[in-house]
Amino acid sequence: MRRAMLGVTIMVLALAVSGSVFERFLSPDRPADRAIINYLELAKSGRATSMDLANLGVLILEKGFPGDAEDYLLAALKLDKHNYEAAYRLGLVLQREGRDREATRYYKKTLKERPGYAQARFMLALAEERCGKREAAIHDYAKAYRYAPELANPLKNPLVYDSGLQAEAGLRHYEEAVRTSTLKVTEIDPAAIRRMMDASPNPRPQPGPGGVTPQVAPEKPQPQPGGPSSPTAAPARGAAPVIATPPAAQTSRPQLDVQPVTERVRIKRTPTPQPEELTPTPQPDSAESAPTPEPGSAEPGKNPEPDSTEPAPNPEPGSEEPKPTATPTR
Repeated sequence: MRRAMLGVTIMVLALAVSGSVFERFLSPDRPADRAIINYLELAKSGRATSMDLANLGVLILEKGFPGDAEDYLLAALKLDKHNYEAAYRLGLVLQREGRDREATRYYKKTLKERPGYAQARFMLALAEERCGKREAAIHDYAKAYRYAPELANPLKNPLVYDSGLQAEAGLRHYEEAVRTSTLKVTEIDPAAIRRMMDASPNPRPQPGPGGVTPQVAPEKPQPQPGGPSSPTAAPARGAAPVIATPPAAQTSRPQLDVQPVTERVRIKRTPTPQPEELTPTPQPDSAESAPTPEPGSAEPGKNPEPDSTEPAPNPEPGSEEPKPTATPTR
């Protein structure tokens, strides 16, 4: 791995020293050019990955420099030979330059890593047809349509117009489809499958440092103090044995429905109003609003006469009313 990194770094530095032509047309004001500049900085510092170099090659190809794109895609494959995306794009670059025989090599490398890559299978068939390999091309066309039937639609894939083997490839694909056709495979228990669809999977613990996955121990119930499941410490040697007394019977107490205080009551103090000055109430007119005296009540301003019906109290013998004594003045 270190040798590959060293070789890729030397290759990238050689490309940088030679002064690629595309670097003269880079402008930091364009987003695609900024991406190319940043990828170049990673490559020159030796920190670029295989996928970084593959992305750099694609951006340079879109810029219009297939030769430089080929160099960076080769560097990506040298850094990681299992990068099938870089191998597929390198095949596209070579096929654009008319090098179909070389392109088939990288398409096959891609399919070795990922056999179901339908686009790579179709481009391999097209390259084989151009190289004169008729039977191999028909076989790969039919296999590509098996994985992605939309590739046979010229509205979605105009490259089918460049092929003269589409009739044979379509017939081969139909024969394979008829030969392998069966009834639809249905679910055994649809209700169970729906339950599994609705259930959310438990999150898996992420591996910690060193790649060790932490084991989560199940929580144990905490024993209540004094309960039957609480552990009892063994008495020391020579000590008197401790006799455990049963817990007292718990009397049931009424539970009060206490609502939690969610908000503190704020008391707003208002200033005490000062007493207002009393205004004299106007006296009603004696002629107009004189109250009607009730029977047995005396008129105002006159001494009430004793009721003739009530007898005057007789003084008891020997009791006399005290006479007022005059206080001498100095």
